[in-house]
Amino acid sequence: MKPLLCIIPFVLGCGLLAGCGTAANAGKTQPLTAVTVGMGYIPNVQFAPFYVAQTKGYYRRAGLNVRFNYAIEPDLLTLANEGKLDFVNAGGDEVVAADAHGLHVRYVMTEYSRFPSALFALRSSGIRTINDLKGRTIGVPGTYGASYVGLLALLHHAGLSRSSVSIESINYTQVPAVANHKVDAAEGYAMNEPIELRAEGKQVTEFDVWRWANLAGAGISAGDRFISAHPSIVRAFVRATLQGLAYTLAHPRAAFTISARAVPITSGQTVQWHVLQRAIDFWRPETGKPLGYVDPAVWSLTDRLLARYGETPHTVPVSSLYSNAYIR
Repeated sequence: MKPLLCIIPFVLGCGLLAGCGTAANAGKTQPLTAVTVGMGYIPNVQFAPFYVAQTKGYYRRAGLNVRFNYAIEPDLLTLANEGKLDFVNAGGDEVVAADAHGLHVRYVMTEYSRFPSALFALRSSGIRTINDLKGRTIGVPGTYGASYVGLLALLHHAGLSRSSVSIESINYTQVPAVANHKVDAAEGYAMNEPIELRAEGKQVTEFDVWRWANLAGAGISAGDRFISAHPSIVRAFVRATLQGLAYTLAHPRAAFTISARAVPITSGQTVQWHVLQRAIDFWRPETGKPLGYVDPAVWSLTDRLLARYGETPHTVPVSSLYSNAYIR
């Protein structure tokens, strides 16, 4: 997802987060197992559960020395498939597409139980319903990823084809593109661009994709070979991350403080607090479901949508692409 913070070096220094260096591990008789997580974006308050798990020592107590890799690679799941990354923070839609193209990765924990992609427009655009998109120009970062898939889901719900709208690839410039009327609407993330536009005093119409089609959102994935070789490490990492997520949901202010210490917040404390609050809305598990649960119905819907729009060559047996074994 597009972050709101300025770019800083892609690996957080050990001095920023507890449990990272040798001093924090003094007195431990067992060495920590080093694992690397491909985050996919720059340091951001939206990674609060990970920062909490690191700072409060959940990873360390699980026997892990976790390194966050913020390098923005074109395909982190390819690196996981090749054993070059241990874990990847990626959308379920990406995992389905990766399998359809021959990669062997599996999703082992849901972070976003509600698909976070959202379409937004200025109220002055006259766009009030999804059907009002017909004939309009819609900006997306590119014809890939959760933003693009989210747009396809909305079009499908409204019975609109891709040719009934003009889709423009505008990189991560959705906010100025919408604000300056370069596009009529844009697709991004509910906890990013709409909040930033409102912070600029704009009146915004927002369509959260999950209300029409709850697709598989971001969570933790790993290569099949890594999972097979190191199931105990996978379980330890998932459980510690879920501890961080549970703490964030229960103590958002404290989690925000932890994140603010780990990540320089340069776009305003108030805006970033709203970003975290909005992210929490999408992290909360569905009623009756445990935290981290991977919902088979959500994955089946995602698979069918991707195949329908040609994002994958065919539907795939999605039950082999995820596991709920590691959240328990």
